Amino acid sequence: MAAGYTGMDFLTGLSKDWKLKLDKPVEQEMPDGKKRAYVNGSGGNGMTVSAGFAEGENMSSLLCRSSTKQSDGIDFLASSTGIDVPGVDHSKAASWLKQAKQETDSLYEKEVSETGNKKECVVSGVFTSGPVAMILYRAYDKYSLRILGGAVVKSK
Repeated sequence: MAAGYTGMDFLTGLSKDWKLKLDKPVEQEMPDGKKRAYVNGSGGNGMTVSAGFAEGENMSSLLCRSSTKQSDGIDFLASSTGIDVPGVDHSKAASWLKQAKQETDSLYEKEVSETGNKKECVVSGVFTSGPVAMILYRAYDKYSLRILGGAVVKSK
């Protein structure tokens, strides 16, 4: 997301605030030979978080999920837009999320009424701020907020 940005302080704080238990990082080698690490977390409240790290160090993605039926689920996602990457405009990100939720809910209801399929998946427009892009998905009874950035990978 930014050079030297590990995101671990943010991820730890988010998990503490929302009572999520973080698993130990899992490292995986990609087909290009570069390593990626992933940290997942979940809570009894149905909220989940997953973070990806380029070369095991620089956070490159964050995925937060909550149920559409959970009263504080959108608040959890809104707190995720507060990611502490330099250059992100948090007030604009929170405002965008509110609008994106309204739009995806409306589009989801329209799709379901047209197809009769309650397993539709709809996607918001992309919000960009500083080095990150945010996208909200709604699939059936889940919201997924994906935050992506251009993680800097050290050359060897």
